[in-house]
Amino acid sequence: FFSVVPRNMISTMKGCILLLLCMAILPANSKVVSGLIELSSVYTESYISKFSFSHQTPGYIAGRFYTTGGTKYFDGQGHDLTFSLYDDEAWVRFHDAFQKGTLCLQRRAMATWTTRIQPAKLEDAHNPDHGEDFYFEVEVPTREHRAHYWYAVMMDCHLEQYDAHPAPIVYEIEFFNGNSHLPADEDGLPMVCFAVLIGLSMFGVLFTYLVSKQWKLTGQIHLIVLLFGLAYVAQTASIACELYHLHTYSLDGRGLRFRHTWLALDFAADLLQGISELIISFVLICMAFGWTLTAPVSLIAGARQSGIMGGLAEIFGRPADLGAFLVFASILFVQVILQILGRQYEDDFTQFHDYEHAPGYTLMAMRVFLCLAFWLGTMTTIRGSRDANVAGFLGRLTLLGTTWFLAFPVLVVCTAFLPPYNRHSVVTSGAITMQSFALCLFLYMFLSRSEYYKISSLSKMGTLFQTNSGGMAHGKKLATD
Repeated sequence: FFSVVPRNMISTMKGCILLLLCMAILPANSKVVSGLIELSSVYTESYISKFSFSHQTPGYIAGRFYTTGGTKYFDGQGHDLTFSLYDDEAWVRFHDAFQKGTLCLQRRAMATWTTRIQPAKLEDAHNPDHGEDFYFEVEVPTREHRAHYWYAVMMDCHLEQYDAHPAPIVYEIEFFNGNSHLPADEDGLPMVCFAVLIGLSMFGVLFTYLVSKQWKLTGQIHLIVLLFGLAYVAQTASIACELYHLHTYSLDGRGLRFRHTWLALDFAADLLQGISELIISFVLICMAFGWTLTAPVSLIAGARQSGIMGGLAEIFGRPADLGAFLVFASILFVQVILQILGRQYEDDFTQFHDYEHAPGYTLMAMRVFLCLAFWLGTMTTIRGSRDANVAGFLGRLTLLGTTWFLAFPVLVVCTAFLPPYNRHSVVTSGAITMQSFALCLFLYMFLSRSEYYKISSLSKMGTLFQTNSGGMAHGKKLATD
């Protein structure tokens, strides 16, 4: 079928592939974090950020601090302002000591590396709009056997000695992972996104060919193909957004996140993938309750008298109706809210991937709940079906669907046993790969002469809405059952 693709389309695809390849292999300069620190006699320490360094790769950190206006942090009172770094082993000891209520000096002694922050010298660069300027640079020691996180903390232990409220400090810190590489927890992600995006693009050519072939044969497109087509577009756009976010990260060390820009493609990637996953979940549940399957059509009418199951069959057996749309929209609304809430944990020192927090675990619980609805549907339809072929297909669909519903929650749970510096890449790569593979598998099943095609209403497209004279009733081009 590739012979029918115009040459100009092939040239365009080659250009896009080269552009994406450049984006995928371009190394990152650094991670940049910025914010405001307010220390006092009550809060003598302030957590700044964490960063992962690859093994056998020296790290580098550069910091710049300043006070605004005419205010000065060093106000004539006693100060001992330090910037401290804790590796992942020392951080555990620091956190335990903090929970026990130890003194600031005791916790600072646990740091892997510490430097005192002093006002800039007269010959150093100084902004006249700043009260004081501070600078530091440090090379982080290499770990030979594994990657590791460093946790940055600003502290002034002398503030415990009196009622202190010094001027707030604005900071901007750059973390470099060796010679301009992404952080260790992002290692390999650009290439994974690139490879999957190329695979989806190639499948898109096949998908377009099969859809056009089906349209020529039947004059109709089925709603199930349209829905999965939307899921395919959302997933492809999600990976493109993530790849561009990583590309931007490589240029400025910030990326496209809400804390840096309104064009938050990192969040858009998460949102689009969530929409794609929800569409697949919704369609699988509808299929479980008999949608598109020819034999259990009477099941929906009979199930109406069976209470809750009848209500579910009525909703999911007719996905083109308003009731099904409202259910889908309600779940999507809750999912988006949870994804937004999860963004507040992006740089929390206890979180290492996008689902390692309460909103993320709630999203995983929702997916398990949807799996239960899927099971209820398949079991009900199998019991009510008199067609052995339909029952056999639903049995196999139960296994395949269950695997898809639970694979990602199981992956998220299992990453809790992995080292922190591996969790983000495993979860993100796993989500992208599993979702993309499932999309291609289901779309091919719907568009090819598969077992499902033979027992479903897709095999009768072109006749579903014909009048006695052979014309299309109401000119209907979308088959919905």
